[in-house]
Amino acid sequence: MKFAAPAGTQEKIEIRDSYYFLIIVQNGRVTHFTPNVALSHADFVKRSVGRLPAGAWVGSATKNDGYLTAINSYTFYKNQLPASPEIQEAVHARFC
Repeated sequence: MKFAAPAGTQEKIEIRDSYYFLIIVQNGRVTHFTPNVALSHADFVKRSVGRLPAGAWVGSATKNDGYLTAINSYTFYKNQLPASPEIQEAVHARFC
């Protein structure tokens, strides 16, 4: 199951504690996401957009102990560190 985030949608999607979503952020907003973590980040990108667009970011959103955070994709960035503040803002705007 994959979803494209409709433009202008204000309703936030809840991520339950210890769950993950794969996400793509571009131009300050979440553009694609899926709760299907059986996919690799590479497969998620391929199925969602073909190739990661220039300037886009891919990773995971997760909630642990009530704290929502975005984590870089190891496949694309060679680390699993928290994403930049701009990505965190986009994730917090779309998920809760």
